[in-house]
Amino acid sequence: MTHLLVIRERLIRFYQDHARIVNALFRLLLSFITFFSINQLVGYNPVLKSWYVIVAFSVVNTVLPMSVLLFLAAAYTVFHVYYVSVSLALVILLIFLIAYLIYLRFLPEHGYVILAVPILYGLHLPYLVPILLGLIGAPVAVIPMSCGVVCYYTIKCITTVIGTATEESMVLFNQAFQMIFSNKEMYLVIAVFAIVMVIVNMICSQEFHYVYETAIVAGVIVNILLILVLSFPFNIQVHVVYLLVQSVICGILAWLIQFFQLVLNYSAVEYLQFEDDEYCYYVKAVPKMNIAVGEKRVKRFNAHLLGEGRFGVSSKKAESESGQIRSEQTAKTGSGEEK
Repeated sequence: MTHLLVIRERLIRFYQDHARIVNALFRLLLSFITFFSINQLVGYNPVLKSWYVIVAFSVVNTVLPMSVLLFLAAAYTVFHVYYVSVSLALVILLIFLIAYLIYLRFLPEHGYVILAVPILYGLHLPYLVPILLGLIGAPVAVIPMSCGVVCYYTIKCITTVIGTATEESMVLFNQAFQMIFSNKEMYLVIAVFAIVMVIVNMICSQEFHYVYETAIVAGVIVNILLILVLSFPFNIQVHVVYLLVQSVICGILAWLIQFFQLVLNYSAVEYLQFEDDEYCYYVKAVPKMNIAVGEKRVKRFNAHLLGEGRFGVSSKKAESESGQIRSEQTAKTGSGEEK
């Protein structure tokens, strides 16, 4: 734990000293992962799939707001699908447009949530989304999270239709819409993610000790149980071992993120009581856990200010001896000239 606290304090200090650079690098990395994940899912257009296009879009998005990145990611996906099928590109454009309008109406500052869902699905860590949003977000974040799930399953259904289609016609349009809106797994994931997020958020609002750790464990357990229980009536196949491993890994990652954001010292809890003219206050104060990180101090000395050398002779003594030698030499030189 001490080593983690030391690493945490050093990372916080590094971020405080280089906030602009870190934010720019984070946006660059997020943009690169976004476009790279889209290429992994629907990389049909060879021009858009090239590395220099990905790097160019990522560099441009480092100075643009999150809403613009979300718009460019949607357009990037649509143009990939348009390279294969015009009707399927229209389908995915309509779905993205609906999700984008809902996002702008309710939570325009939570665009990263919509991006995070497909990216974490690509990284095989989808269950991190509801647990993490429950820890650091509000219940209204269910809306962008659901939009992100819809966008991911829309892309998944489009790739399935493209892989099985034999001709280009409006039949693909109806087939894609039918596959998207009849996808039982999508509705199951939206319901499970919403319930897990609300439960984690409700636990975090309580006042007992180790509330965040309890919320993470509860979120992992509820996520596993709900998926296992609700998958039977919908006839959805679930790999139990895969589900368990993914859920546990997501819980550990959520704990690490929460640890680097906020860690409390429950061994030093204080209870305070004070009053004014109208109320009597009972306060529970939980201090944040911090650790003093030692800094290395390097002292630089000039050559004429060196202390004792290798042979134990101080610089002042050496200077005095060299001065005596010079005076003796000048005296001898003067006596020789007189002779």
